[in-house]
Amino acid sequence: MTPEEERSGDLLDVALADEIELVSDLVVAASSATRHFTPAEVDALLGVFPVKGHGSTSN
Repeated sequence: MTPEEERSGDLLDVALADEIELVSDLVVAASSATRHFTPAEVDALLGVFPVKGHGSTSN
């Protein structure tokens, strides 16, 4: 945040705004679903894809 933005009194947190948008996307998707999403489906909705060799392979 620049000093000018700090003095303006406006709260600017880009990372937080991005997280809120992602949660909103999940809420909208979940509100129209008739079942729970799998972790892989949540990742796809968020645009996050597993990195080969990382993470759990069992559910």
